[in-house]
Formats: sequence, structure tokens, C-alpha cells
Amino acid sequence: MTYKEFLELLEELQLDLDSASEALDLEISDIEAWEEEDEIPKSAEKWIKKEKVEFATLNNTNEDNDFEDEENDDLDNEDDVDLDLNEEEEEEEEK
Repeated sequence: MTYKEFLELLEELQLDLDSASEALDLEISDIEAWEEEDEIPKSAEKWIKKEKVEFATLNNTNEDNDFEDEENDDLDNEDDVDLDLNEEEEEEEEK
């Protein structure tokens, strides 16, 4: 992983270099020095990937609840359509 990719992941996870330096127990200047390297240290790569998994897990905790709500909304809309169709049929029968 390159330094640029590392920074992009930090941004995606809404973290900054201060957070990374604290988590990795490094000075910010040490992390910034990675820009000159081809790849960042493996320990930093493992940490950022772990953070990404945890971030994804946190963001998916309510996904199932939202799905149920959407499903109920769809059912409610279907009921409305059925009611409208029944009213139209009744009107036609009256004629």
C-alpha cells in the first residue's frame, strides 16, 4: 500500500494523521516520511485495514432494520394501489 492510498483510506474512515500516529505510536513526521517510500510499513497497513473493517461493521449495524422499514413501505404502497383499483372497479359497475 502506498502512502497516498493510506491517506485516502484515512480520509474515507474520517481519520487524520493525529489518529494514525496515536494508534501506531509514531510521530506524525515519521508517518509523513512514508511518502518517500514505495510502500508503508506492514504494521500500518494492517492497522488501517482493521479500521476499515470496523468502520464498515459500524455502518452496517442498522442495515437490516432499514430494510424492514423499506419493505413495509413497499407493502403500504401496494395496499394503496389495490384500494384505488377497487374504487375504479366499483365506479365502473355503478355505470
